[in-house]
Amino acid sequence: MDAPLTRRAGPPATSNVLLTCSDKAENRRLRECLSDIYHLFPVTTPSEMFTVLEKHAIHLIIINRQQGTLREGMHTCSRLKSLPHFAHLPVLFLIPPNNADARIGCLQSGADVWIEKPLSRDHLRAQIRNLLANRHRIRSHFSRVALLNHDPIPAKKEDCPFLSRLNSLIMEHLSDPDLNVDGLARLMNISLPTLYRKIKSVSDNTPNELVNVARLNKAGELLAFGGYKVFQIVKMVGFHSRSNFGKAFVKQYGLTPKEYQQMAER
Repeated sequence: MDAPLTRRAGPPATSNVLLTCSDKAENRRLRECLSDIYHLFPVTTPSEMFTVLEKHAIHLIIINRQQGTLREGMHTCSRLKSLPHFAHLPVLFLIPPNNADARIGCLQSGADVWIEKPLSRDHLRAQIRNLLANRHRIRSHFSRVALLNHDPIPAKKEDCPFLSRLNSLIMEHLSDPDLNVDGLARLMNISLPTLYRKIKSVSDNTPNELVNVARLNKAGELLAFGGYKVFQIVKMVGFHSRSNFGKAFVKQYGLTPKEYQQMAER
């Protein structure tokens, strides 16, 4: 690896990077290279890695393996990508040079990017920036177009099971005015912190905001095509009162429910 950077003053780190290495010296070299930019969480075993993932909002994972531990690293990556709670996280795999089996194994295990050693500091940083920037663009996209529609289209196929299940449960309980984040976590059979972390990784909205967006999306559809009265729709999409529904609707659409309905009928 290139000469390590000396830590310098600057803006606070905003991304959490988990380093999983079989060798503590390797972890130390990566910390020297990246700690001036990112919050780093170094671990040496898969069990330590999953403990960190449960406790912290990790944005990217670096798996660094030597020749003798490549298979273990690829198994760890495959396991990550098979778990709905963590499959969305970008994985950067560091592998020995000139090893075709390692390159193929990275692809088969679901790693987003692999880099051969010896590492170039600039190359490593550029790859991390690109992976995090792509994830940020995904989140921005979902925030703009409303994450929960009848057929959510996540930018990465790994997100599909989680988002489809979340969407189905929200739509199934949409008429319940008491549906909230606690209820969602119970329905999803996951902890409240995990639900917040997972949704935050694909959207800038909170779980409660996503429920509200889903209610208003359905209300807009019913107003335009359902032939229902406004007071009926208020109950169908789970608002406590017509006044609260009207305020929320105007905030999202810039029109009152009546105005929206009249415009759709033209």
